[in-house]
Amino acid sequence: MTAPDALHTRYLTVILGEDLYAVPLGAVKDVRGSCPVVTLAGVPPYVVGRLDQPGVAAPVLDLRRRLGIGPQASAAPAVHVVLDRAGRVLVLRADAVADVVDLGIPDAPAGVDGPDPRADLAWLRGVAAAGDRMVLMLDLDQLLAPAERAAVDAAIAADRARAA
Repeated sequence: MTAPDALHTRYLTVILGEDLYAVPLGAVKDVRGSCPVVTLAGVPPYVVGRLDQPGVAAPVLDLRRRLGIGPQASAAPAVHVVLDRAGRVLVLRADAVADVVDLGIPDAPAGVDGPDPRADLAWLRGVAAAGDRMVLMLDLDQLLAPAERAAVDAAIAADRARAA
């Protein structure tokens, strides 16, 4: 396997409670301990706002809310993973970052915009083994539900217009 091919099978794993979730390493642009967020009106409850950084208008998705997991038991600070998928930037809030793993499964091509027949599990691309642990692979094109993207984009545009 050549080095460019290996990148397509490597994933960053993040932790939510006891579970590991994986995002394609090629989409990861930054990992931050804290992330200033501007709240938005009219967005789904799992979109906690937009990244408050000049020149970046990315929605921040709370993975616990998106996946229907209850709040974290401790008050430990969350981590924020900045992703760029085919020019669409989004930020995922998770409990912690774990490791980079090679799952041997190529990343799916970007651009699935239609409704997903899996409904509530549209965010799940698959399950893989990483050592002795199971990893849930996240579908980045479905984490921000395609049907809700327009509302999120409109809320971000309205917020940026107010700020200008």
